[in-house]
Amino acid sequence: MVQDHPNLIQMKGITKSFYGTKANDNIDFDLKLGEIHALLGENGTGKTTLMNILTGVYFPESGKMYFKGKEISHKFPGEALKIGIGMVHQRFSLIGNLTVLENIILGLPSNKFHLNLSERKKLITEYAEKYNFSVDLDAIVDKLPIGVKQKVEILKMLVREVDVLIVDEPTTVLTKQETDNLIEILKKIASTGKGVIFISHKMKVVRRVADRITVLRKGKNVGTVLPEEVSSHELAKMMVGRIIESSIEKTSRDSQKKILQVENLHVHSDKGLLAVDSLSFEVFTGEILGIAGVSGNGQTELAEALTGNRKVRDGKIWFKDRVITDHSAMERIDDGISYIPADRVNVGVAGQRSIWENLGLKIYRKAEYRQGYLLNNKKIKNYAEQIIEKYDILQPGINFPALLLSGGNLQKLIIGREIEAESELYVCVYPTRGLDVGATDFVRNSIMDLRNSGKAVVLISGDLDEIFSLSDRIAVMFEGDFVSVFENGKYDIAQIGLMMSGHPEEKILKN
Repeated sequence: MVQDHPNLIQMKGITKSFYGTKANDNIDFDLKLGEIHALLGENGTGKTTLMNILTGVYFPESGKMYFKGKEISHKFPGEALKIGIGMVHQRFSLIGNLTVLENIILGLPSNKFHLNLSERKKLITEYAEKYNFSVDLDAIVDKLPIGVKQKVEILKMLVREVDVLIVDEPTTVLTKQETDNLIEILKKIASTGKGVIFISHKMKVVRRVADRITVLRKGKNVGTVLPEEVSSHELAKMMVGRIIESSIEKTSRDSQKKILQVENLHVHSDKGLLAVDSLSFEVFTGEILGIAGVSGNGQTELAEALTGNRKVRDGKIWFKDRVITDHSAMERIDDGISYIPADRVNVGVAGQRSIWENLGLKIYRKAEYRQGYLLNNKKIKNYAEQIIEKYDILQPGINFPALLLSGGNLQKLIIGREIEAESELYVCVYPTRGLDVGATDFVRNSIMDLRNSGKAVVLISGDLDEIFSLSDRIAVMFEGDFVSVFENGKYDIAQIGLMMSGHPEEKILKN
């Protein structure tokens, strides 16, 4: 039994604070030989912080750490990697224009002035085969799917012969198939005697992969359990301190009017290929139009075209009976369009700027928040504090850089900023991707509240449960166009899945 194996890692009484707020509060944690030990908790509960301490990114204020029974104290992350503790971060550290091989060998301690690439390639291939990886070492990283990039990051650690592999939210942007494959790989790694620490907020995945589960809540360890001994409801209660019961309330719709019309839209991708092809549709007030589809079928390009962040090749966009096809992103904001992008880090916020500055991005041009030619920072900060309280954004202080917030709290920041801008159309792209159960429920209710108050919402999501629970009408997108647009409830999940793979509606109706 794994539980009887000796400890690879012991962390005792670990405490770490940021801006006076305890991210880790006297935490104990251990990892055994050959074990997958999951760290489960809501966004912002200190999971990543704890592992950043283990890998030398942060220094603890108090507490001790042991590796294979010997006390350790890192001065920098390289020291942890050198002794055999490696971490794959949620935001990959790959260089896009280099090959897989070049990324893996970059920074290897054994590198010399002259590299024998064929020899290194042979060695890395042996590691890939040992752990059942399927990776083209000559492929350019930027051209790889997200699931393969994840494998490259893990392979980088394995080539460095780590005894402890830490993976931070590894399934956040993976498909079900990619998640299944990753779980198999991690179990294979653990079976060779290595220890794996699996950071996540996804209970279903954690229950499948983990030998033990440690739950953090508000920076504290609230217990370590075996997955077979607890239910998902019990785990959820441990995570948030209460039972989560989704209560999305959809009110009846009446007196709707058309607010958005798209006609014969053509939009190019970054590679110059046609991503949106001859697309036409309408959106009404008090409605959520859910757009379902496999990622990469033009959804992101459509959202960027609607919000003025991507040029339209051909076609027209009407908003409130005015043609806005050539309006800039700033003009679209003034028109009354808000955008919740898929990439919350690089697009949703100015990461290096403070929380209050990011919350003020939609209102700083208004006269009431200015003093002549200067900004009234005091008023903007007060406005930011109100949003923080209303949307329960957990943060150590309004001067804290937005980039350092957890994923869930960063998404709450964006949601709060956009909703409080009081727009008339909201374009929401993968709004709950990577969020824990509590944050997901909050975001979905916020979107439904917009709809219930008469706003129009275009919801682009890869989560069919989300599409079904929120949408009034559903559009299925395939290769840049809609296969069909229909009232929610007309087709079941299997039929929509067929449409997502390109099956026409007429064929599905015949079956």
